[in-house]
This record gives sequence, structure tokens and C-alpha cells, in this order.
Amino acid sequence: MPVFPSLRRSHRRRLTRHFLPASALAACLLAFFAFIGFEDLANIVEEAKDPLRDIPRAMVLTLGISTLLYVLVAAVAVSAVSTERLASSSAPLSLVFREVAGVSPATISAIAIVATLNTILAQMTMAARVIYGIAREGQLPLVLARVHARTGTPLIATVCVAAASFPLALFFPLTRLAESTSLATLAVFALVNLALLRLRYRGVRSIGPHVTVPIWIPAAGLATSVGMMAGAFFG
Repeated sequence: MPVFPSLRRSHRRRLTRHFLPASALAACLLAFFAFIGFEDLANIVEEAKDPLRDIPRAMVLTLGISTLLYVLVAAVAVSAVSTERLASSSAPLSLVFREVAGVSPATISAIAIVATLNTILAQMTMAARVIYGIAREGQLPLVLARVHARTGTPLIATVCVAAASFPLALFFPLTRLAESTSLATLAVFALVNLALLRLRYRGVRSIGPHVTVPIWIPAAGLATSVGMMAGAFFG
């Protein structure tokens, strides 16, 4: 019995025919943008009662729940609307909402805008904190490590991140920005996994308590990150 019975057999054949490995990797690169931000849980490690236990569990749990929700939304989308209409639509989720609910898609569009802005602002905030931390370690100009006297926030670093973000948002297509952001994040993830593999190979041990994982986890992380990056160029 087909998973999505509302899809005609011709649609399923066409979808299968076009589902090539390279194209799938390229699609994963764009979808990866939706998962950016979960790693920011590491920044609240000092607020956890038992960070060695709670933070890894929180990351796995949030990733699992979000992935399940994305899969369910995708299942509803391809069940309610043909793949041809979804592919030709500039706002496929709004199209699905209109088909299923029978009302204007303005509501789901407003929710999508607010959710996207929230994600972008969160990433800009975290980027400013990263720049502040690097500057405080002396790897960037010390002016970026200054904090506002009243709010205690890295104002100069935040202004620099905003100044770099606004031209990109105004003059570059959203899809290209999402792909570029995913590529940059995947490059960072690949380097982090590579560094972890090198530390394990050299037998380096942490002085304080730390989270340990099997060696195959950073190896798989490095392989998947490089694979999705390769899919962007060959997909």
C-alpha cells in the first residue's frame, strides 16, 4: 500500500525518477538551514543543573521532535497537493494551507515571517556573542569586546553583525542566502568534527568533566557535512 495514496502512480514514478543522490544532497543543504540554531543550546550550559546529562539530551530531543514535525508537514503537503503544483509554487506551504483549510494563506505566511525573523535575530545575537568572545581572547580587535555600560551587552559587536547582515538581506535572494549560510555552517561543523577526531587520535584529555561520544559520531558528522557541501556543487 503506498505511503501517500492521494499521489497518482505517475506522480510517484516521476518523483522517484528525479530523486537522484546528488539532487537529494543539494536539497538537504537547503533543508539544513531549518536546523541551524540547535547547537546554540551549548550557550546555556551554565544554566543547566546537570549540563553533562541535560544538554546532550536536550539537543537530541529537540532535533528529534523538530525532524518528526518536518516529516509530518512534508507528508501532509505531498498528500494534499500534487508534486507539480508544489514545485511550481513560490510559496508551497501557503498553497497547502489554502488547499487543506480552504482559507486565505495570510495567517500561515505571517507565522512563517515571524518564525524566520526570530531565527535570524537569534543567529545575529549569537554571532555577536561569538565575536565578543573571540575579541576578549585577543584574536580580534579589543574594541569588539566592549560591552554597554548599562545593558552589559556587546553593543559594538552587535552593530557590526547587523551592518554585515542588512546588505545581504536587501540585495541577495533568500534562497541563495540560506544555501550560503548552510554551507558556512556545514564547513564549521566539518572542521569541529575533524578537530575532535584529531584530538581523539592524539589522545588529548580534558582537565575537567566533559561529554564523551563514540568515535563514529564525529566521523559520521564529518562525512555527512562534507557530503552535503559536495551536493551543493554537483547536485
